[in-house]
Parts: sequence; structure tokens; C-alpha cells
Amino acid sequence: MSHDFDKNLGMIHQSLGEYLSGKDDNQPMGRFVHPGAKASQHSFSSSVKSAPSSNAPGVKVHHGAHGEVYELQAGAKLVDALPSKDKPEVPLDRWLAATMLGDRCEDKAALEFSREAKSRSGGATGVLLPQAFQGEWIDNLRSFMVLEAAGMTTATMTDRTVTSSRVVSDPPVAWRAESTALAAGDPTFELRNLVARTLGVRVQSTVELAQDSPDFGSQLLNVMGKALAHEIDRVGLIGTGVANQPTGIVKTSGINSVSAIGTPSSFSPLVNGVQKLLENNVPLEIAERNAIMSPRTWGSLENLTATDNQPLMRPNSLDRMAFRPTNSIPNDLGTGTDESLAIMGDFRELVLGVRMEATVEALRLQSYADNLLLEFVGLTRVDFMVRRPASFVVLEGITA
Repeated sequence: MSHDFDKNLGMIHQSLGEYLSGKDDNQPMGRFVHPGAKASQHSFSSSVKSAPSSNAPGVKVHHGAHGEVYELQAGAKLVDALPSKDKPEVPLDRWLAATMLGDRCEDKAALEFSREAKSRSGGATGVLLPQAFQGEWIDNLRSFMVLEAAGMTTATMTDRTVTSSRVVSDPPVAWRAESTALAAGDPTFELRNLVARTLGVRVQSTVELAQDSPDFGSQLLNVMGKALAHEIDRVGLIGTGVANQPTGIVKTSGINSVSAIGTPSSFSPLVNGVQKLLENNVPLEIAERNAIMSPRTWGSLENLTATDNQPLMRPNSLDRMAFRPTNSIPNDLGTGTDESLAIMGDFRELVLGVRMEATVEALRLQSYADNLLLEFVGLTRVDFMVRRPASFVVLEGITA
């Protein structure tokens, strides 16, 4: 009897272990992640598995109706996660110069490659970046963004509109007695669409400079990237959602705020911001990590002095906080048009959705005939989503 009992108990333990490891369900191990594990906190609702082409750190692959969506933590490289194919013979900057300049390009190897790839520009037609360069283009944009430095999440978009979910409120929990119902709360999640919106930049250069400068492609890539990144940062922070621009953190409903700060005389507004985040279940090590502000606000805080005219020491909770100045936050807000703001929070909960369809274009307009000026246009398509509004706080009404 005892032998049979032990045998049956062992079979139960074996079956339970196989279920918890996912073996009996033909499902990936990731399905049975403990609910408290951080790996599940920042994922879309679709199934997740490792990147098929690499073990790139900080990358998840989600499988939807329209293909694979790559979700990247800040610092992870999309170019390292994409399925590996034949490596281009030339880097993106040289391809860009050859494609834009055509026969005027003196980099013959790059020009030959652009011709073989059938990607060379002609007349006033745009050129879609080859798939091999799309990841590098996106990584280049991200490298210039203050939101990327603060921890923003990036997700590729496989269609013009991608449906995802965001957290409206934290779910209620309660101890229950046997045979009693759990109290219902407000909906925890809601659907949210990422809709690719087109952003463009236009650059001019003389024919002579483009031909004579050996690093023209690199300069063109960087100047386009910085200009686009600055505007993407701006809409990610304060975008209004109108005039075809995405909705940023400040205009998202459910964001916390600390109002009417005025001229900072201490670090108290930032401490109050950390407190707001803690009250909304943001971990302390995240709440005290980043504050994005205008250069004017950064200067005011860095110039704070104590009564002995020595620099004012930060409180312990702000010792590890990075003050991140950016011109993407203006100083002409509010009724008096002299106000600014600062944004703190868990920037992993801000998602930049980006279509892998970047386009570059060389234009020959009247300026070419008049002054031998070449004009270049770069287009990219993006949108933003705040996955958990309660993870952010805005410090408002900063007047110095």
C-alpha cells in the first residue's frame, strides 16, 4: 500500500513539474513566468521567444498577425537582433552618399554597390533604405535621443497601425473566505493603437562640398539623425496628439503632477516627484533615476547654493538621479509664456513605435540650377504610447 502511494505521488510530482516547465503544453518556457518576474512587466500580449538570429541582450520578439515585432530595451541594438543576412559590402553612411550623389560620387566601391543593389536614386524619386540598413538607421536615431538615454522602450511596427495594450489602473487584491466572490474593480487594461506618423527632415548642401568631403555620407546621416531625434524627443515628451503629431507623456491622461513650482529654491520639487512615483508603485531605484528638463531648469538646479554660498547638496534620494537637459522641452509654456516643466518616471513604460520603412530622397530643384545646391529629404514613421501613465510625474510651472 505504502509502495503504491509513493509511486502515485511520484507520478503526480513528475506531471506537475512537466506542466510548470511547459513540456506538456507544447508552449515555450516563457509562458510560465512567475507573475512577479520583471520579464513579463514590459511585454505585449502576444507570445514571446528569443530573437531567432541572435541572443542579443535586451531584445524580445513578439509574434503577431503581421509578423515579428522586435521590442528593445534602451541600449539594445536593433541591428544586432534582426535576422542575419548577407552583410552589406559598405556601411550605411557610404551607401547614403553614393545613392544620393549618383555619378557625382567619388566613392566608386559604394557607388557600384548601390547600383548592384538597385537602390540608386534617380531624378526626384525617393529611395527606401535597403532592409539591411533599416536597423542601423533606427539605431542611429535612437542614439541621439534623450528619451533613449532615460530608458525608453522601442518596438518595430509591422503595419501602419499596431494594436497593443496599456495599464489603466493597478488591479485590486483582497483576501477571501471560502465560497465568497472577489470584488470587481475597474478595467486594468485598455487597447491602444500605435499609428505610424510621418516625420521628415530637409537638408541642403553644395555639389562641391558633397563631392569633395570624404565623410559627407557620415555627416549627412548624423545631421538628419540629430534633427529627427530632437523632434521625436519633443513629441515623446510634450506631443499634443494634434496636427499629425503623436501624443507625448505630458498630454497622456492619468499622468501624475506636481504643480506651481515657480523658481526652484531647493530640490524639494524633485523629492515630491519621487514621492508621487512611490505612491503609484514605482520602485525607488527607478523613481530616483531620471529627470528630463530644459537647459534653463537644469542651470537653476545646478546653481542652487546653501546659506554659506556653497553648492547645495542633493538629498540622498537624488544622489543617483541623472538631470537630463534637452531643448525639446521649451521655456514658453503656461499663461505667462515663461513656464517650463520636468518629467520623471519609469521611462521603460514609454514605447516608441517605429516602422522599418525609412526613406531618403535627393531633390533637384531650382536651387540646383541657380546655385548648384543639392537638397536631401529623410523620412521616418513613428508613434508613441505610454503603457502605464501612473509611472510618470510632471513637475509643472517652473519659471526659472
